[in-house]
Amino acid sequence: MHSPTEQAPTRQAKRRLPSILLSLALHLSILALAMQLGRMARTRVIEPADRPALALLETAGGSHAVRIPLPPADFAAHTRKPTADPEAAKKTILPIPPKHPEMSGGGAPRTPHAGDGSAQALSGNGSDAEDARPAFPTYSPRPPVTDRSLLPSSEVKIVVDVDLDALGQVVRETLVKGMGTKLDQIVLDTVKTWRFQPATVNGKAVPSEDELIFPFNPSYPIIDS
Repeated sequence: MHSPTEQAPTRQAKRRLPSILLSLALHLSILALAMQLGRMARTRVIEPADRPALALLETAGGSHAVRIPLPPADFAAHTRKPTADPEAAKKTILPIPPKHPEMSGGGAPRTPHAGDGSAQALSGNGSDAEDARPAFPTYSPRPPVTDRSLLPSSEVKIVVDVDLDALGQVVRETLVKGMGTKLDQIVLDTVKTWRFQPATVNGKAVPSEDELIFPFNPSYPIIDS
């Protein structure tokens, strides 16, 4: 049999064993929890922010005045010390170009004329005191030619005189110079469809006459029939 002195350490060891096992289990639980939390945690990458606009301006040198040399003008005041508050009623010392008079012309001719293809049909005999402006076409299709054999071997001009009303519509067309071929009638039929900005006298639309010239040559464009 064991003596009482030998049995005492054995009892103390048996009492400490549950405490050691409990402490070991607790530490293992804490370690397992830390590993689980580490796996659940997400890694967040923080991207570098863009440089602010001020840094870009500083890199570029910042804002500064730009000097643009301008050519001298005759009407500009070339002075280094301009007047801060000039008098509005004071006469300027700058050179001012003379004002050109408003455009005026002879207007529509009062008497009939015969055009010859020289483009002088608009030289009327009106007064220069009137602001007379001639008519000009706003819709002017080209005479359609589908047969190349109708074209001349060299350039030939067909001249047509037209009478226009105050609305700019063709009310009469007259063949002044033709070729004696089918081209003459093609030109006349096309002229009937033209529209004009009417002639004006002192801003008022008036009837007028106009001379139209149609040049034809071997390179005149042909359209499909």
